[in-house]
Amino acid sequence: MRELFIPETKNPPAKVKDAGLIALVMEGGGAYNSKSGELILLPIGRSTLNSIAEDLGEALLETNGIQQIDCSDSDESVSSLAERYVRDHGEKALSWMLVSGRKLKLWGWAKDEEDAKMRASSAADTIRSIMERYIPDFDYLLEVSPGTVNRMVGVCRTGKGSLHEMEGLMCPGCETYFHRDSAYVYETEPVNSGCGMEDVRDVHTPGAHTIPLLCEQLGIDPSQTLKAMLYTVISPGGKKSLLFAMIRGDKNISINKLAAYIDSKFRGAVFRKAESEEIVSSFGEVAGFCGPIGVPEGVHMVADRSLVGGKNFVVGGNRPDYHRTGCCWGRDFEPDTADLLLFEESMPCPECGTPMVPVQLRKICTIECYGSEMRGESVLSCRDKDGERRWPYRWKAEVSLEALILSFYEKKEKRLRNEIFKDD
Repeated sequence: MRELFIPETKNPPAKVKDAGLIALVMEGGGAYNSKSGELILLPIGRSTLNSIAEDLGEALLETNGIQQIDCSDSDESVSSLAERYVRDHGEKALSWMLVSGRKLKLWGWAKDEEDAKMRASSAADTIRSIMERYIPDFDYLLEVSPGTVNRMVGVCRTGKGSLHEMEGLMCPGCETYFHRDSAYVYETEPVNSGCGMEDVRDVHTPGAHTIPLLCEQLGIDPSQTLKAMLYTVISPGGKKSLLFAMIRGDKNISINKLAAYIDSKFRGAVFRKAESEEIVSSFGEVAGFCGPIGVPEGVHMVADRSLVGGKNFVVGGNRPDYHRTGCCWGRDFEPDTADLLLFEESMPCPECGTPMVPVQLRKICTIECYGSEMRGESVLSCRDKDGERRWPYRWKAEVSLEALILSFYEKKEKRLRNEIFKDD
């Protein structure tokens, strides 16, 4: 007797808010143990999950040449395969995948940063092509993250209280997803780009130690100002240095993006907000009035890209109760630049300008690439008749098959609607 056990029910599981989990249980695809938090897949749920996983695996093999294996999912095990076979088999030994613990994991090696980005992007495109069959609103977020040169997170919209959820932002106009640390990859019009450069002038601004107070005194918009934040960077050897991070006055700095910048410039260092004594020892008593002109020697500076090319900023005067007007990028200051922008609710969508709103997203997969030495990992290499060959960059991906199956059941009605009206 080969009939599948499919215990459909009209009663949703108690105390469960996840729409995908509710649909899965009610359609007989699984059971949920609320005490342990375990999702138990029943035969039809397991069969569906295996079918989607097979689609992913076949597409990644066919399109990207990624070989599927069965071993422990440790990095050491897969690295040993690459080391064993790369000299004699070349390209075929540079990427592997396996299914373990309801996760599809992928590993790959590359000759340089651009090659790693290309391979990761190609795998991401293949994954997207399969995901969109089952999850109509699947999309990627591009993240800035420490220890990586590129990181993508595959998500779809869900409800609050769902498994594998994360807080995000959505544009109601174009339905693009973002989150707090999304990479800002859009062109920005420099501040006052159509104006000439003004002379730098000192302006008395008593008590204006915040952007709102400064704007109120001078009658200006926050976008015309420069916001300064000071941090103490502590190297692995214990040496401390001051970091001056700056962004446009109407924006805020993402700590995770700042961490990624510090990781790239001060390998192995940690950082924290600078204490008042540390600021005083470099700048003097200027809390709330720090600016980029005349910064003391030894203070490292980094600016968000929103400041690049801007003219006539109002900045701190590096003395109490004073600011400077007419400060211009390139002429008066030009530090390192990085993407430091924190995405926040009500910010204009960079795609269409509509204010963004909070949304709950389900995290389905991650794809990242990085230099092996960035994480203290050994570099893949081999020696043949032509000498030594090296693959110093890596890329990895991980697909949560559990998040995928929950999204599959949650989006069932949306898939049906799309199918019905696709030709309209």
